[in-house]
Amino acid sequence: MGGTSLAPFKKRENINVVVADDDATTRAALRLLLQDHFYTVVGEAADGERAVELCMALKPHVVFLDIDMPKLNGNQAAQRLRELHPEIGIVVVSALSTLDNVQQARQSGASAFVVKPFNAAKLIGAIDSCLKGNHPRQ
Repeated sequence: MGGTSLAPFKKRENINVVVADDDATTRAALRLLLQDHFYTVVGEAADGERAVELCMALKPHVVFLDIDMPKLNGNQAAQRLRELHPEIGIVVVSALSTLDNVQQARQSGASAFVVKPFNAAKLIGAIDSCLKGNHPRQ
């Protein structure tokens, strides 16, 4: 993909996503909701360290990171990804929408914050926010 225009992202099937959550049921729910809306889930991780590895290898447009994960939590993974892969859209997911959680996610480099339980509208809104707020992949 070339250029800096968002035009390549108008078709959702061109958007690759990595999903990271230590709960397999949550990962499956995220994957199904995203796939139902024509996003491509290219990888899944059960911990933050694996999420970073997958993102470096697969170079997705967007990654969903649960805050509470082993090895690296979502904020730590977001911070590492922002340093290593600055153009990726990062969505932090949490069951707790405290001001502190949202602020920490933003400081870690997240482009969006989604509260569990999530629905398709929240996920799509978060992806749209990422794609508008970050530099698209070159």
